[in-house]
Amino acid sequence: MSQTMIGRVLALLDAVADAGAISRRDLARTTGLPPATANRIVASLLGQRLLAESPAGLRLGLRLFELGTLAGDSGVSLLDVARPYLVDLHGAFGWTSQLAVLDGDAVIYLLKVDSHRRPRLDTRVAGRFPPHCTGAGKALLAFGPPEAADDLLGRAPLTARTPATITDRSRLAADLRATRRRGYAVDRGEFQPGMIGVAAPVRAAVGPVATPARAAGHPVAAVTLAGPAESFDVPRAAHALRIVAQIIESRLR
Repeated sequence: MSQTMIGRVLALLDAVADAGAISRRDLARTTGLPPATANRIVASLLGQRLLAESPAGLRLGLRLFELGTLAGDSGVSLLDVARPYLVDLHGAFGWTSQLAVLDGDAVIYLLKVDSHRRPRLDTRVAGRFPPHCTGAGKALLAFGPPEAADDLLGRAPLTARTPATITDRSRLAADLRATRRRGYAVDRGEFQPGMIGVAAPVRAAVGPVATPARAAGHPVAAVTLAGPAESFDVPRAAHALRIVAQIIESRLR
């Protein structure tokens, strides 16, 4: 690949990162590339999962996140850093611990240490789940760029998975504000009946190559604990998750 082509690819990725979501027409105009050239590169990047399409336009793809979890000179991966702490959380509480990211309109779980207790949490690694009814999704929306939450609230269907799922947009907006105030998100049977989940954001390290979102300390992931409602201690779980999230953040700097 020529240096000129590398420059064009980076220009396209930078423009998408700056915009959050952008149409193909606006992407060509922003980068100054001929539309045919921009569309050809975009098609290749979509095929490699470096870009993804959403109703709001082109977004950065999950593969960029996977590559971007390599942080600093040590080459430490977010997954490698988080894994032992998820195991520790599971060992301390006996509940299911997870690491999740937001990809467009879906939460994707990258790691899961499952509880052997019943009932079992109905999630899976690499599965896509709605953010409005999951603790991880609400944490990522509440602490992420405001336009991401506004975009979701404005257009995405808030489908009820359980009778407790918040399907009213004003109620969900209020829930996200409460999440920001207390520092963690809570799912009280909104994703699965009889289960409670708590999630804390893992914020991006601020560095010399930070994007606008990173500079603002927006989350790159969320750590979660979930278990049966009758035995779940929300304050204790939230305290542990916030500590683990801060440790992971410090390891990634």
